[in-house]
Amino acid sequence: MSFVALVCFLIGNIEGTEHTHTVYPMIVEERSTDVSLVLRVHSGLTLSLTKASVTGGVLRLRKYNNGTAVDELVPGSQIEETLFEDKQKMATVSLIMAPDDLRVTGMLSLTERIDPLLYETRHASGRRPHVIRKIRRPSGSKSIKLERRKDYPPIKCDSRKLPSNITVELYVVSDYRHNKRFPDKDLWIYICIFVNSLNAIFMSMTCPDVRLALVGIEKSDENQEMNYVFGLDFMNDMTTLHLFKDYVNKKAEQSDITVLLTGRDLYESMSGRGINKNISGIAYEGGICTPNFVAIAEDIPGSYSGVIDTAHELAHSMGASHDGSPPNEHINGHPGSLKCGGSSGHLMTYVDGGPLRYQLSECNKEEIRHVLRLRGEDCWKVKANETYSVKNIYPGILLSPRKYCEMLYKSTLMYGSTNSVLSAHCKMKCCYAREGRGMHSCAIHRMLDFMKCSYGRKCFQGVCRRESELEMYSRKKGS
Repeated sequence: MSFVALVCFLIGNIEGTEHTHTVYPMIVEERSTDVSLVLRVHSGLTLSLTKASVTGGVLRLRKYNNGTAVDELVPGSQIEETLFEDKQKMATVSLIMAPDDLRVTGMLSLTERIDPLLYETRHASGRRPHVIRKIRRPSGSKSIKLERRKDYPPIKCDSRKLPSNITVELYVVSDYRHNKRFPDKDLWIYICIFVNSLNAIFMSMTCPDVRLALVGIEKSDENQEMNYVFGLDFMNDMTTLHLFKDYVNKKAEQSDITVLLTGRDLYESMSGRGINKNISGIAYEGGICTPNFVAIAEDIPGSYSGVIDTAHELAHSMGASHDGSPPNEHINGHPGSLKCGGSSGHLMTYVDGGPLRYQLSECNKEEIRHVLRLRGEDCWKVKANETYSVKNIYPGILLSPRKYCEMLYKSTLMYGSTNSVLSAHCKMKCCYAREGRGMHSCAIHRMLDFMKCSYGRKCFQGVCRRESELEMYSRKKGS
């Protein structure tokens, strides 16, 4: 059975213009005691930078050389060598420093990014010019009425058959279409941040608390992916899932779930009625800790577009059905989710419920509890020697609205825009200008976690939150 995630676009017209200006950043203070520095970007912006922390010790990345698996061990310190962040301003940059040169790449805030100009004339001081890109807010947009988030009160855990916390060991396979743009180190950082965002969604799971632990990454090449990919630009969902299941079951990797992130478009065969391309993921329901422990999700490389779809498929693997579904007859005693409406807008529906889209329904939670009880202690144990993570770094810290739109639509002509009504509900528009018509076509999308939505506020799970609230969620996730 395939599980379809539909992406709906709302088209409108909007006006906006991209602005750029040139700056000459310099380091004005460097402290070796706490490995921090102060970066002056221009007269109106100074960043207090500290190292962005990657945990997990030695990281393992599997690649293939002429069909032979090669495991590369990378120290975590090597990944964080050039990565710095200013948590207060939500900036994350890569700094490459030399005695006579400084190159700054990344996000200065959630609305501005910076890149070095490699061939432009330097400043009289010798400093390299950099370009800052910013998108002007649009003029005139329709108000959109959206439902506010309703948090469930905490419930008392009384199950003696489950531990209070369960770690789900996750192994990620990235197909060639997904990983070809990434150097090895960049792929590691991207996947770590991706899993960090998945964990933020699964914070809604209680009794037990469920945490995903990344146990490894496979970077497939074109030859290796022939073992499990059925298709070229388009990939059949069911056939690929079966092939992928056979592929990973032949390996000795220890994980509770293995997910394939693909840069291809999935499609579903419609039994003689053509194909359905409105597919973004597929998984075996309740497959966790069984030979059916595999899932597939689309992700536009570098965009984090597949976070919600991947969370949806992982929830299927843990036993959750689509809200409003009867019990799964293939899982003994499965409760189903008939008591929860299919139009509620939660994670396991096809309706965008705003903040609810980042939460499991109460029915889904009970389904997951049931399957975890069935799988037993052997499934609950952490078997991997190492798990890897990035602390408190989310997609919206690394991607500006413009860059996110460029990656979603695979075009540098796209730009991101929003207004106070949209941003208050953590929505934004990706737009492009129609040549010669003076018109701008736009589609509405959810903002990424930690994108700026108002003064002193950031989006998190579809809610525009104060920074004090974000600190609370960080503490909960880290506990």
